[in-house]
Amino acid sequence: MPPTLQGTFHTYRPIRRLGQGAFGEVSLASVLETGDVVALKRIHIRNTSGIPVVVVREIKALQSVSHPNVVALLDVFPKGQAIYLVQEYCTTDLAALLRRLPAPPPERIAKGLMLQLCRGLEALHAEGIMHRDVKPSNTLLSASAGAAKLADCGLARPLDGGERPAYTHAVATRWYRAPELLYGARSYGPAVDIWALGLVFAELLGLSPLIPGDNDIDQLGRVIATLGSMEPVWPGVRELPDWGKIAFPPAEPVPLGQLLPGASEPALHFLARFLSYNPAQRITAAEAVRSDYLCSQPPLPADEAEIGCWLLGCMEQAEAASAALKAAAAKSALGAHPVVQLQMQQGQQQGQQQGQGQDRPAEAEAELQRRQRQRPPQPLAVCWESLPLA
Repeated sequence: MPPTLQGTFHTYRPIRRLGQGAFGEVSLASVLETGDVVALKRIHIRNTSGIPVVVVREIKALQSVSHPNVVALLDVFPKGQAIYLVQEYCTTDLAALLRRLPAPPPERIAKGLMLQLCRGLEALHAEGIMHRDVKPSNTLLSASAGAAKLADCGLARPLDGGERPAYTHAVATRWYRAPELLYGARSYGPAVDIWALGLVFAELLGLSPLIPGDNDIDQLGRVIATLGSMEPVWPGVRELPDWGKIAFPPAEPVPLGQLLPGASEPALHFLARFLSYNPAQRITAAEAVRSDYLCSQPPLPADEAEIGCWLLGCMEQAEAASAALKAAAAKSALGAHPVVQLQMQQGQQQGQQQGQGQDRPAEAEAELQRRQRQRPPQPLAVCWESLPLA
């Protein structure tokens, strides 16, 4: 739904902080009138520079597109030295989910998520908008709706209708950056989003980034080492601005089946259509939505209801694992620190004796002081990372 542009800060009740971004923070909030839960993004406005251009781009892009697989901008309003964006709230993002999965999702689920993302990208491209930062952390997941949604359109850009449009090549997160961008292209199109979405799909199939470069040159070298030399299949690469600045040894492509041994042959064939070096030969979002792989080849993509149930199951497993980890860590910590254990025992005794006017036994006090003079054993190495997906 398009933003109302009529809300104020008092329309919403902040609940808790969700995270911090480059230009502000995101909070969970509720709509006072309806009780609906939303995400409230606060962007600080500096007097010297005004509203950041990436924020303007995100607002314009989300105002232009209304689609179930693109995160909805519900409201925009100013308050003091800040502007607030109200967006629909989603349970988690794909990057967080993949970090916690013990194994890749079933192919039905992967196909269902990919179909939704292709639909969202098709909607953006149909409106003449390039996202330019497609990646797992910019893919939000709603367990209640069973939906995947493209988000964070801060790098989105309308397509220029000129014959040779000029854009910046410094877009897209490195691991998902198309080869034309790595070679400094300033004239490019929606195919950069297709390359990135292909690598998101590869991550769904294998749980880890397919081509994780350390810097731009390393990224380009890894692309070539993984997918082979570019010249034989893409002669136009020689015309890109940064071609020839650094030479890489000839390389043969590594079969995708070796890189993703658990993926089916149809899935690998579908992935290859996203990772064509030549942008003109990459599949389009509209073609992907109507492809045999997503439309007719078994297993068929999971629908929203099945995806929602699967996401809820993942969240419950993560919460159970988190509770078990914390219980084990607490038990280990107590076993490693007798002083702490004694203090807890004495706290329990005091609780039982409260109101009876009894002091701590002298022998317990002496034992505690003796232990405090001793050097406690080194604590166990315990991972306290929170696992819940919400």
